[in-house]
Amino acid sequence: MGRSHVRTRRDADPGGYGFDLEGLEAPCDPRRLFDRTPSEAPVEVEIGSGKGSFLVAESELRPDTLFVGVERARRYWLYAADRLRRRGRPNARIVRGDAREVLEAMPEGSVAGLHMYFPDPWPKRRHAHRRLLIQPEFLTACERVLAAGAPFRVVTDDPGYFDQIEAALAARPKLVRSRYEPPASANEGELAGSNFERKYRLEGRRIQAAAVVRSADEDDALANEQA
Repeated sequence: MGRSHVRTRRDADPGGYGFDLEGLEAPCDPRRLFDRTPSEAPVEVEIGSGKGSFLVAESELRPDTLFVGVERARRYWLYAADRLRRRGRPNARIVRGDAREVLEAMPEGSVAGLHMYFPDPWPKRRHAHRRLLIQPEFLTACERVLAAGAPFRVVTDDPGYFDQIEAALAARPKLVRSRYEPPASANEGELAGSNFERKYRLEGRRIQAAAVVRSADEDDALANEQA
């Protein structure tokens, strides 16, 4: 999710809830991050977890799903991991690392859903090309790791960013437009259910969402034949 000032507790401890990508063996099966995990439990990944609010809330409401957050900034990763530890969330973990690299380390088709809520804005025009979502390499990693029919959901308050997201997703034949469904932790009328969304709505900002699902490989083959 988006960013705000965070003060990490002096006794913050990832304690088995936070992992560094560099310390994980490849391929990184996300189920290995959990203790005594049913092999059939679905795995969902949040890109840019920030303080871990989504992980904390969603993992409580959906105990049969495994949630893996991805956060690049160490201070947020540590803060979120410590929150999960203190809340004792058995079905939520967070990995520190670059989002694309984390996805590339996971087995193909191993993720049942991707979430990306209020990614950082890039107010300076010269930085626009670095926006994570619009990078072809990142979307290729998303396509590879998503199981057939698995959704990828994105929410932002930045209209320019949303236009770029829409254009980037539309250019990917393997990512098919789908109806957006809010997470279980969102209140009625909310798209993501985060404190950022509630704050931005009070400020009068427009919140926009997009959703796609990973097409099946046989659908891709058929599309290529008809092209």
